[in-house]
Amino acid sequence: MENVVALEQIVNKLPGVKGAKILANEGGELKEIHILADIKKPAKQLVRDIETAIYAASGIKIDRKIVSVAQISDDEQETAETGTYEESLVDASARFNLISVETKSSSKRLTVSVNIDDDGKQLSGSSVVDINDDEKYMAAVEATVAAIRESLPSFRVEFIERLKYGLNDVILVVCSAIISGERRKEAGARLFKKDSFNDIVLVILETLNKM
Repeated sequence: MENVVALEQIVNKLPGVKGAKILANEGGELKEIHILADIKKPAKQLVRDIETAIYAASGIKIDRKIVSVAQISDDEQETAETGTYEESLVDASARFNLISVETKSSSKRLTVSVNIDDDGKQLSGSSVVDINDDEKYMAAVEATVAAIRESLPSFRVEFIERLKYGLNDVILVVCSAIISGERRKEAGARLFKKDSFNDIVLVILETLNKM
């Protein structure tokens, strides 16, 4: 939609915003706004800036609840560019942690299997895609969702997209699950490094652990 593209361009010019994705329904009503930003400004202030910019540019008043903000630090960006990024796959304070991501390929298919630790219980899921699929990373998404649903049946990945951030790719994700009787949404972002399948699974788990 031409109007949506124009609004994305405006939001992308706001200080601190590294990427924006706006989704609208067939009638042109804005339904979801997903933002990748740095951490220099509080998320609430950023949402207010987005609300003001969209209203000033189009006269459209948005509900702040449709805006999801994922923030990433510039320190992580700089470290990733120098190739010295290091991290542990296990966070002792988190409920869900990645154990392993396994891949098997043939002439036509790629199978991605994900194993996750849920407070001592192992969860497993897998997905199969065409070996020539340009978006093979979606198999890691599907395998991760399948694994998590063993423990949390209401879990969903609502939105996922790769964005450019400086010289690197970033994955932006919005997840949801029913927590304490209501569906909650949380956004997260992560830099792609050598193993993109690992990064896909990790950004989903990090986002889920924030709920």
